[in-house]
Amino acid sequence: MKRKLIWLILLVFLFSFCSKKEKTEAPEWKGKIEYENGIKVIRNPEEPVFGELVMELEEDLSIGNEEDENYMFYRAYSIALDNEDSIYVLDAGNHRIQKFDRNGVYLQTIGRKGQGPGEFESPFQIRIDKEGNIYVRDSRKIKIFDKEGNYTKDVVLKNFSMNFYLDSEGNIMAKVFKSTESGRMSSFDKISPEGKLLKTIAQFPYGMTVTKVGKAVIAVSHQYVCDLFISSINPQMFIYGYSKEYELFAVNEKGDILFKFLKEEPYHPISGAEKDKVRNQFKRIPDAVKKAIQFPPHRPFFMGILCDDVGRIYVLRFKTILDEKKGYDFDIFSKDGYYLYKTHIPYYPRIIKNGFLYTRITSEETGEELIKRYKIKNWSDIKERI
Repeated sequence: MKRKLIWLILLVFLFSFCSKKEKTEAPEWKGKIEYENGIKVIRNPEEPVFGELVMELEEDLSIGNEEDENYMFYRAYSIALDNEDSIYVLDAGNHRIQKFDRNGVYLQTIGRKGQGPGEFESPFQIRIDKEGNIYVRDSRKIKIFDKEGNYTKDVVLKNFSMNFYLDSEGNIMAKVFKSTESGRMSSFDKISPEGKLLKTIAQFPYGMTVTKVGKAVIAVSHQYVCDLFISSINPQMFIYGYSKEYELFAVNEKGDILFKFLKEEPYHPISGAEKDKVRNQFKRIPDAVKKAIQFPPHRPFFMGILCDDVGRIYVLRFKTILDEKKGYDFDIFSKDGYYLYKTHIPYYPRIIKNGFLYTRITSEETGEELIKRYKIKNWSDIKERI
């Protein structure tokens, strides 16, 4: 009788142990690793390792007040944080930078409208380096201010830039548009602090439609054009991808490829309804130009890339012109290129850092622009790797 009881206890223990082990074991990654010309290629399956992530967001801070000039924004295109989590808002429509402390208290205005030193013509993007120096893309220049907000110099760019980051030596890692003999190109360039091109890391065609009507040349771009996107994990590591294929590259600050990662996903054709709606959004161009608008052979796979402060890579999935659903769908990859999650975020994240999401929204009630910070309540539960 005692022997039977002992065996029963052992069986219960083993069953409990195995059940617990099954619950705690990590899901199996079903992709594969290959090497192409000595470069590691991570081939991810269509479904992520950890499935769908629901970010639990709780509003933590709101900056904006149309009754106070220091808190009133017009086209607040870009947000940056320094090492103390002070918040810098590029208030492009008002041609200035507004600096706030981490609690949202106004501290300083940097810059103003004009063409002189430290003045802005058409500011679009702001970055801050590890020393706290402030970089602003303004037309074909990068304007640089020190951490106190004093203007130091301009870096003149040969080509128009849409996005840029900084490496550990103050070089500018930028997406630029170039006109070449082969046509319009999107290029990922490394540019020195003096504005000299050091290296073209990657270059892809930008499918703008150019049509001649009489003596006028009309160029048309639209959201279905495949394009280059770049982001930065840190000043030593950068990510780029061309949206015609679902593949991305990690490079070091020299521009050398560290590895490539991709996601298995079918091509999606562009429907006639999508093409018609794209053409009809251009109200002021001739019908002949509308008919000439060109489309890629399939939808782009993504519309942007950003990285959080622990190195996870967020790929913004392409949204069709017919999709009226609010919010943004992202695929989240680990720092080393493994597909971790898919997620839907109601607000476009400008920055994800230290468990907070920073964004800009327009109030549906008042129409005023607001800078919002949301606490990601389940931040510590989000996996960083497989």
